[in-house]
Amino acid sequence: MTAGRLRDPRLALALLSLPSLLIAIDISVLSVALPRMAADLRPSPTELLWMNDIYGFMVGGTMITMGAVGDRIGRRRLIVICAAVFAVASAVAAFSTGPWMVIVTRAVMGVAGAAIMPASLALIGRLFPDPKRSVAAMGAYMTCFLVGMTIAPLIGGVMIEYWWWGSVFLLGVPVMLVTLVAAPRLLPEFRAPAAGRLDLPSAALCLASILLVVAALKMIVNSGWSWQPVVAAVAGVGLGTAFVRRQNTLDDPLVDLSVLRRPGVARVMWVLFLTAMVMGGTSIYWAFYLQSAQELSPLRAALWLTPSMIAMIVASNLGPWLGRHIPPSRVILGSLIVMATGFLLYAMVPAGRSGILTVVCGAVLTTAGVGAAFPFLMNDVISHAPQERAGSAASLAQTANEIGIAMGLVVLGSIGTVVYRSRLTSSTGHADGSWVDGFREAGSQHDATLLRHVQEAFSSGFRAVGIFGVAVMVIVLLLRVARSRPAN
Repeated sequence: MTAGRLRDPRLALALLSLPSLLIAIDISVLSVALPRMAADLRPSPTELLWMNDIYGFMVGGTMITMGAVGDRIGRRRLIVICAAVFAVASAVAAFSTGPWMVIVTRAVMGVAGAAIMPASLALIGRLFPDPKRSVAAMGAYMTCFLVGMTIAPLIGGVMIEYWWWGSVFLLGVPVMLVTLVAAPRLLPEFRAPAAGRLDLPSAALCLASILLVVAALKMIVNSGWSWQPVVAAVAGVGLGTAFVRRQNTLDDPLVDLSVLRRPGVARVMWVLFLTAMVMGGTSIYWAFYLQSAQELSPLRAALWLTPSMIAMIVASNLGPWLGRHIPPSRVILGSLIVMATGFLLYAMVPAGRSGILTVVCGAVLTTAGVGAAFPFLMNDVISHAPQERAGSAASLAQTANEIGIAMGLVVLGSIGTVVYRSRLTSSTGHADGSWVDGFREAGSQHDATLLRHVQEAFSSGFRAVGIFGVAVMVIVLLLRVARSRPAN
């Protein structure tokens, strides 16, 4: 371990938050730029899918490996190296001349982003050793990430309006250059005192298993159930099992799974996974409900969703503040109850325009609940890991979050589709495809009666998803109560 020339941990936190803001923007901004990129680069449907998805694939697939790399070579060093890589890849992506150039550079940016996030979270725990200050710092870091997600469409829209689509990638260059210059001066360095060699077979198994599972889930969401995603999922689970067994036999594993055997940590990981699953799964319903079921314009729908993003940003700072005045276990429990109440509102969405207010209130409660609880949950995982494994623990928690979101899209999407088809069949006599197909067919035929039936069937599916969300939150609350009981 080497000491950095740390002057003010708040300045260091601000520096760590800058890349997280950029990474969040980069996750969302491509959806705004994609139409212009497609018109210019003329990708095939498969290339277009990879242009959109490769960044998230690489973030999820390499995060565990990159967390382990940071523990071994030094977290500050890894942040500096990956900031440089991200800047170069961003500049190249901005001047791409073909779809595969975008795909390759976005893949490199995904790996760099996957390295920066767990290294930053691990350093936050070192910068703020006091648990209450550490949770507050986690909340501030999360706020920057959420702000990036919120403003990405606006920034992307403005830049594409006045410049060309490549300008959205150039956002990364100045931010990462600032990180390159300031990190050696503001951040402390830490690496495992007796860092072993990186086990490359473990890294390959980890990458392949996560990519296969996430790809299978995305295929199910995009194209429905077929033999291809099933085979991919089975192969991914098999490789994941081999990865876990290998970690248990190595003297210096890629990820220290023994952290899961520490009191309460496995339960916290399940809470992170399950809350991510229900949040990710219900997110696909918001836009369809407002735009298709309630026939609002995209702008009006976006304005109705703004309160939920504001609630999440406020809660991610309010939760840590409350944790300094009352026991954190109560803050987490209260936040999870708030989330459960939000899903209960989804389960009670009424017909007509009043449903808009119910859905928006549900979104505010669910996002506020997860925003307040997340800093505590992440700190629980990282603080229970040895300092030399903190980066690995942070990446493990983040990966559980990523897979939970992908799983939620499949599970909750399937539940909503089954209920939608059942309700539409009972009212019209037949139902083929998903609600997306139903809304498209009703719109193309200008059939007001069919549209009303599709809207009612979709709303029934949304209510069913809300009921499932409540059931999952009951399990989460039981896990949390079981986690808190020994401490009391």
